[in-house]
Amino acid sequence: MGAGLGEIRSIPTSIVTGFFGVGKTTTIASLIQRKPEDEKWAILVNEFGEIGVDGAVLEGGISNGVEIREIIGGCLCCTANVPMRVAVTEILRRTHPDRLLIEPTGIGHPAGILDELRGPDLCQAVDVRAVICIVDPRLVHDPRIQGAAIFRDQVSISDILIAGKADLASAAELDKFRAWAGELFPPKDVIDVVSKGELDIGYLDCFPSGRRNEQGAASRHAPAGSGNIEVVMPAAQLPTRKEASGEGYKSCGWLFSADDVFDRSGITDLLGPPGLAGAGDAGAALRLKGVFRIGRDWILLNRSGGEFDISDIAYRRDSRLEIIVPDSIAADWDRLELDVLSCLKS
Repeated sequence: MGAGLGEIRSIPTSIVTGFFGVGKTTTIASLIQRKPEDEKWAILVNEFGEIGVDGAVLEGGISNGVEIREIIGGCLCCTANVPMRVAVTEILRRTHPDRLLIEPTGIGHPAGILDELRGPDLCQAVDVRAVICIVDPRLVHDPRIQGAAIFRDQVSISDILIAGKADLASAAELDKFRAWAGELFPPKDVIDVVSKGELDIGYLDCFPSGRRNEQGAASRHAPAGSGNIEVVMPAAQLPTRKEASGEGYKSCGWLFSADDVFDRSGITDLLGPPGLAGAGDAGAALRLKGVFRIGRDWILLNRSGGEFDISDIAYRRDSRLEIIVPDSIAADWDRLELDVLSCLKS
């Protein structure tokens, strides 16, 4: 248990992330106004500039039972972030809240915050819920936005992806947002559009894989066919496997525990060109996507035909692999699974 936290345990905690100007503060202000009267909330706001504004905005519409702690002049998301741990510890110890909301700066990498919240100093004090990312649907296809690593990290780590400011977007822009969001890998548990910050307050009780708490219903906004609702997370070294076929193709997917740590060289050598173990020659895999935990870091493997690339990814929920091959290929999924498991670090 973290120092100074006493008997504080399992405080429901949500991260609301997103780039500059997408409406994070407006969303949190709206949530505050709809807070149950008998609950006490703590809000931790991080601003990059030296003069904090978001805290003042939230306080302007504050209701009883809300405490706001503003961190200015830096980023909570830095690696080995002592200030973030101190800030969370301080606000929990001082307020003993029923719920904690964290709003990182628009240029923050929320993976660092998530790692710290799940680390040994804070993991017993907080109960981390689904990460919520808000984007501006009018800008998601802007090459400057798509090219920003921070934007990609914010989207990647999120479980719930929200198109904010939907009232300012055209129907075509919202359609393009939904098409883009539906193709993301790993897939999102919830994809929704919101106007004027009116986020479904029930999303604060969603867990990764789209589940709400025992008092809540499963989300009605989860994208059809996402396959992520009510997924039971596998135990370490015991992946869940699912196979499918149709239209002349077959696929196999694996879900691994977040506790499984892979050897980077081993997994990239196995799944990258010139061949794919168990699935035929170099051209056998029409599509391969995989996310793997490599120590404290995570990587995305992406293969289409003969093209293969590796990149860092902010996703933190689990390791997973999906492969699509033609029906004509005699893929040995059992063998491939054993080969993948051999890449685990002991």
